[in-house]
Amino acid sequence: MITVCIDSQDATLLTVTFPPDNTGNDLIRQIAGRRWSFSRRCWVIPNTRASLVQVGHLFGKAYCRFDEAVVRLYKPDASPAQAEQATNPAWPPVGKPLPARRPFRYAPAQREHDQHPAIIALTNALRVQNYSYKTLKSYKQALIALIRYTSPHSIDTLTKAQYQQYLLFLVDKRQLSSSTLNVHINAYIFYREKVCGHDSEFYTIDLPRQPVKLPTVYSIPEVRAIINATTSLRYRTLFQLVYATGLRVSEVACLRLPDLDRTRRIINVRAGKGKKDRIVMLSAKLIRIITEYLTHYHPQTYLFENADTGEPLAVRTIQQVYSDTTRFAGIRKIGGIHTLRHSFATHMLESGTDIRYIQELLGHTSLLTTMRYTHVTADKISTLKSPLDDL
Repeated sequence: MITVCIDSQDATLLTVTFPPDNTGNDLIRQIAGRRWSFSRRCWVIPNTRASLVQVGHLFGKAYCRFDEAVVRLYKPDASPAQAEQATNPAWPPVGKPLPARRPFRYAPAQREHDQHPAIIALTNALRVQNYSYKTLKSYKQALIALIRYTSPHSIDTLTKAQYQQYLLFLVDKRQLSSSTLNVHINAYIFYREKVCGHDSEFYTIDLPRQPVKLPTVYSIPEVRAIINATTSLRYRTLFQLVYATGLRVSEVACLRLPDLDRTRRIINVRAGKGKKDRIVMLSAKLIRIITEYLTHYHPQTYLFENADTGEPLAVRTIQQVYSDTTRFAGIRKIGGIHTLRHSFATHMLESGTDIRYIQELLGHTSLLTTMRYTHVTADKISTLKSPLDDL
């Protein structure tokens, strides 16, 4: 079922909500003026009779629930019975046969294993412990894969030998990387220990060895070339802010205007990775850059927002613009906008900044994560004498 309401923030819009489903997304994209709202976490369409009629035509009136305010606006002469029918329709619709494939309208939209007791228990445990949506999604997918592999047997009866055989299946048949394999193992460990209540010694599962990869780092001339190649003032400011502070792209996209404390010369990062707050420096030069940006753009809520929708810039859009910019700048090193964060940390370390300060600026929980930048600092390694020099 979908729900149509008048938007509480903008009366010229209607919000359309329904369980996540590609079928519903494809249908609503046929409505002119529709867009996905980042802050509302739903679709919004123009508040017009034409849009409302099209919603009913595309999705079927029997599968729609209209808010009372919508009913009174477009059908003021509706009887109490008609208003009740529109605001509280019967579910499932009377006399409507269910097809073999159940799209969103036969809600709740559930996949094959979404109602499995193990998946429900895992999801509830992750939500109670306030894990992120990405972790919940990854662990859920990993456990579903295990359930499918062991079917019709229960995953609660798996022995260590059987689980090791499953890991070999993931490596040999599905050819998963060590990082993805870690996700599957951690999801199963979480299920056994946090959901089933087994001790960690129930049987130990060793994590696979991880390859040690060094981050890609730009030189200062390369960073300058990227900034100079950015023709848009908005994105040039955004790229400079990432390099100046080491923020993640998701953190920059959600940066709000009140988070910039010019008096104390700091930026407050709210709910960064791991839902952790932290502060980073706001240098005098960066203040001038942002001030110039604000004289041309006038955002209302987010520092970098879509002028038409008032929503923060999409992370994917930022990544695409950055990829085009590096290509125009002639940068051959492989890396995305996160490489600016790597470059920030490496250049700070090369300039003599204490690594513990860099750890705090980057928001790393462990110093070992920050220590990897010591392997790519060029200030000392480049000065070492090679045996070839003596030949």
